[in-house]
Amino acid sequence: MSASATRNRADMMLVALDRLRGTGPEFAGFLSNHGPMAADAMIRLGGGDRVERWVENYRVRLAPAPQRGNLVTTENWRRNLGRIERLGDWDSYFRRQLDRQPWQLVLSAWWPRLLPGAAAGATHGLIRTAHAVRNLESADPDPLLVDELGAGLSYWAARYQRLPGNPSLDGRLTLAEAMARLPRLDRSVASDGPGVGGRLQSLFGLDGLPEALDGWGPATLDEQALDELIGYSARVLLARPDAQIAFCHAVTAPAAIRMILPALPANQHRSTVAAAWQLAAAIIAAYAAPPDLYDVMEVDEPARSPVDLAEAAIEHGDDHVLKLTEACLRQFQITGDPTLLVSADRFRQRIDPGG
Repeated sequence: MSASATRNRADMMLVALDRLRGTGPEFAGFLSNHGPMAADAMIRLGGGDRVERWVENYRVRLAPAPQRGNLVTTENWRRNLGRIERLGDWDSYFRRQLDRQPWQLVLSAWWPRLLPGAAAGATHGLIRTAHAVRNLESADPDPLLVDELGAGLSYWAARYQRLPGNPSLDGRLTLAEAMARLPRLDRSVASDGPGVGGRLQSLFGLDGLPEALDGWGPATLDEQALDELIGYSARVLLARPDAQIAFCHAVTAPAAIRMILPALPANQHRSTVAAAWQLAAAIIAAYAAPPDLYDVMEVDEPARSPVDLAEAAIEHGDDHVLKLTEACLRQFQITGDPTLLVSADRFRQRIDPGG
């Protein structure tokens, strides 16, 4: 991409972030504010000329940002992980950190601290952070882009949520074999709270999940392992019309990790791949029951072109559709896997544009 095109894209993103000033990361009790992430996706899909109007329409749903405070400090931050009532304090804390240090140092310091709680906000703390990092391309980035990184990190910290297990990545199973052996949470089991986060919390009552997570042994601990994981998750999304939003995150969360991996120190790659596997596996364990109901599906239809899919997603306008389509098209450019295109197409068709 030319330097002028990159600048134009950055300018469009700044307009979107400016319109979203003063909005909080959640609304309607627990739903995540997708505005910055979806705006970034829409711009990269080629809808930059329509993003300002989209943001204005989306903003009316959102709640105001919480009041900032100073109760989170370098001494007590561990005690405040997962405390959503400290969100304003976390926001202030990360603003201070990003004022004092380059964003790269803040990211490398906080990534391993937050990674064990990557399910935060149904994975949106992680995804929002990754989208923010992708836009920090300039040597001297606009302060609004740096603030967006702080917003992603603060939401992640305030909604920090662990999952069962600690994948070793030393197993003897292929990814398909490891996925097939995951225990599944029975549909009759009540969720331990609202939304995807509540359902994932219920996994602590699912026998055998930590051991099953140790089954996968990827050939490499880098982008190739993430490419395999994203492709497999896209097949699950394609195969199962139930719980579409949850299965969407089994694609977009590992894809966000894939996007951010080059910005992380090499010594953090293993734990990062493990977290991606844990997230995708947890979503499948939580929602894909019974396991013999079309767990995966291979492409049996021609895929629409990336250009057509991008325009269809922009016209549809749903925030999840925009994010999923952009992630699938990004991955298709890397792997050439047509399942990604068909999954994006099918997902869009299943989601109500008015939803």
